[in-house]
Order: sequence, then structure tokens, then C-alpha cells
Amino acid sequence: MRELFQGFFAGIDEVWRWRTTVTVVVFAAISVGIWALFGMIFWDDLLAVTDRLVDWLPFSMLRSNGAWLLSTFLWIQAIMITLALLSMLLTVTVYRELPREKYTKAAVLTVVATTVFWSIVWYFKETEIYNALLKWLTTLPFDTVENGVSVLMIFYLLYNAVIITMLFLTSLYSPVLLRRVRERHFPYESMHPEAQMRSLGYTIRDTIIFIVASFVMLPVLFIPVVNIFAQLLLWVWLIKDTFTYDVGAFFYTKEELANVKKRNGMLWTIATVTALFNFFPIINFAGPFVGEVMMFYYLVSRKSRGY
Repeated sequence: MRELFQGFFAGIDEVWRWRTTVTVVVFAAISVGIWALFGMIFWDDLLAVTDRLVDWLPFSMLRSNGAWLLSTFLWIQAIMITLALLSMLLTVTVYRELPREKYTKAAVLTVVATTVFWSIVWYFKETEIYNALLKWLTTLPFDTVENGVSVLMIFYLLYNAVIITMLFLTSLYSPVLLRRVRERHFPYESMHPEAQMRSLGYTIRDTIIFIVASFVMLPVLFIPVVNIFAQLLLWVWLIKDTFTYDVGAFFYTKEELANVKKRNGMLWTIATVTALFNFFPIINFAGPFVGEVMMFYYLVSRKSRGY
């Protein structure tokens, strides 16, 4: 458990560093840009797919799931609008007086504080918000509710695609990231550079499995509460396998890594902590970097101790 906390704070420290912060921003821009463009080009096709899925649902389930999706969408919008207003206000007052390093930290803290604030609001007022939305949806015609849920489903699918792309890019970048972290924390541990292609192969395989599993489990997404745990489980599995191979391929032999993976609850814990970042917009972009460093810290600490 000590390695978990040490790795978490090491990951946060890495994200604070200017070079890594710029990388996170670039990867986030690429991930969002790709899927925003995809959504605009194929919007009608995506709407046809989600319409077909929604057609199978009874109105009561449609209302319930629609209220849940709409509540989540409003929560994200509250965070984004608040961040936009704070950014405009702070840029002309506080931020412009700060040096580059402190500006980055101040901006990240603003994002974290805003997300935490609206998360607390939604945590305590979730029932009231959900019931109000459910009551409002009851007054609308079936077709209107159906079309609205279809649109929200598209945003959900695109958000999931952004998360997968961010995770994939972080995995591709892992050799550079892990070398920097190793030099600061474990300079005596050597890396196997030839393992990069092997790690990439595992990442591609796991991503394909995740996509297929996500489509198979799409009906579950319309069941409130169950959908959250189903989605979390998929994220946790993908993160655990991807990051274990990212780190393990550079520091372990295949046999050693197979032994480490057997009945290892810490790998699942690290993946779960990383996956929880995905429930918080904007902060979620830093999640894969923090998770990669956490996995590195745990696996390399374990290897340095000889087991």
C-alpha cells in the first residue's frame, strides 16, 4: 500500500512538471479534436445507431436513463462554464503576474477546485436534480425524449472514445515518460528498450478487446447504477492490462511479469484509482499519466526488492 501512495504523489508531481503538462495538453487536444471531427462528419450515422438502440427501450426506462444522462451532461456543463468564467477573470488579474511554472500549477488547481466544487454539489443534490429532470421529461412527448437520449448517447460514446485515445497515446509515450521517472526515482534499474514494440502490441490488442466488450455491454448502459459499475469495470480492466504491460515489458521478463500478475490485487487497485479520474472532466486527461507512474512505482519497487 505504501507504493500506491508514493506512486500516486510521484504521478501528481510528474504532471506538475512543465514538459509533462504540455504533453498532457497536446494529447488532450489531439484526442478531443479527432473525435469532435469524427462526430461532426458522421453525426447522422451515429444518431441512426443510437436511435436504433433507444427504440428497444420502454418509456419508463428511457425517462430514467435520460434523466441520469442529462444530469451528468449538466454537471459537465457547470464545470466547463465555471472554468471559462474563472479563466477569463483570473487571466486579466492573477495569472498574468505569475511565472510560467506557477501559472501552470495555478491553472491546474483552478480546474481541480472547480471540478471538486461541482462534484460536491451534485453529490448532495443528486436526488433532487434527478427527480426534477425526471419530472420534466415526463411532460415531454415520447419522440422528444427519445431523440434527446439518442443525442446524449452520442456524447457518451464520443467521450469514451476520447478516453481510449488518451490512454493509447499515453501508452505510446510511456517509454519517454518512464525513462524520466526512472532517472529520478530508480536510476539503478535498467530498462529493456527492445520491449517497446511488444508493449505496443499488447496495447493494440487490449484496445480492440475493450471496444468489442463495450459494444456487447451497450444494453447495460441503460440500467441506472449498473451502468456506472459496468463502465468502471471496463475502464479498470483496460488500464490494468495496458499499464502492467507498459511498465512490465521494460523491467521484467515474460515469466516474471506473468508471476507478478497472478492474484495481484494492487494492480487492480492502481487501475481503479486511475479509472476514477475519468468521472471528472478535464482532470481525466491527467489520469493516464498519474496511473502510468503509479504502476511504474509499484512494479519497479517490487522488482528492486527482489520479488
